Formats: sequence, structure tokens, C-alpha cells
Amino acid sequence: MSGTREKIIELGENLIRTKGYNAFSYQDISTELGIKNAAVHYYFPSKENLGTSIVKTNIQRFEEMTENMKSLGFDEWQQLDAFVKIYVKSHREQKLCIVGSLGPDYNTLSETTRAELVRMTDIILNWLTGLLTSGKAKQVFSFGEEPRVKANRIITNLMASLLLSRIIEKFDFKAVYQSVTEELRS
Repeated sequence: MSGTREKIIELGENLIRTKGYNAFSYQDISTELGIKNAAVHYYFPSKENLGTSIVKTNIQRFEEMTENMKSLGFDEWQQLDAFVKIYVKSHREQKLCIVGSLGPDYNTLSETTRAELVRMTDIILNWLTGLLTSGKAKQVFSFGEEPRVKANRIITNLMASLLLSRIIEKFDFKAVYQSVTEELRS
């Protein structure tokens, strides 16, 4: 992948996570990178191409992260901790996660970008459900509801907390992410 293409994807993702998909244009990217709009269009003929590429890049990163954790022999707590730290980092950087950023714009996204966003969400929820199922079977985690319901609640809490922390000046994000893990303690 070319350096310019990677920079466009990185900047596009940053704009989505800070401003929103519909709030940025190729002009924002070309100005920031000091290139012509035509150069952005060379790599991504349409915003749909860019949005889809950004989601696919995030899918790839997530899959690499989970594979790395598996190859390093992370237990369920270590995996959950690494996952929650993604949201902690997003909060620190005052960004939304990519799913939380694109969710409000879902109906205005292209069919291709929507399909990739659904795929990404499924990958994350399936992974988290599997992690919770495994942890519950080993009695590492303790919770009453079905693992998929618990996974949905965890994701919902983390994403909504990132949104609320933008609005509420003294929102206690730390308390929310700590409650996610505390609710799972045996």
C-alpha cells in the first residue's frame, strides 16, 4: 500500500471518529495532507470507496489483534482487558470508535460501506460472545444472562460512554469501563 493511500485512510478515519462521516470532505483531507483533491480521488474515486476501505482496515486490525492475543496465549481476562483498552484509548483521544462513529450515519452510507460495517460489528460481537462463553464455562467470568446478551450490553455501555463523555463535561468514563469488568467477577 502506498504511503499516500495509508495517510488518506488514517486521516479519513480520524475525521470520521472526531467529526463524523458526513461532516468531512475530500477537501479536508487534501488540505491537511497538502495534496490536490485529484490525488485523493486517484486512490479513492468516491467517498464510498474511502469509507469502505476505512472499515475494512479496522476489521483487519481487529482480527490481527485477536490473533495476536491468541498466539500469545492471553487468557479471557487479558483479552477482555485489551478490548476495553481500545475504548479507554478512544476516550483519552476524544474519539468515538469507528462503529459508534458510523452508526448515526448508517442510513446515509453506501450499501457497500453499510455491509462492511455490519460485518465488522458481527465480527466484534461474535468474538466477544465467544470470549464470554469460554470465560463462563471456565468459571472465570460470572454473569446471569446469555453470553450474546452480555456482549451486546458491554459494547453498548462502552460505545454510549464514549458518546456521553463528549456531551457531559465531567462524565466518569473510568467508572463505566471498570463496571464492565467488575460485573464479570466471580
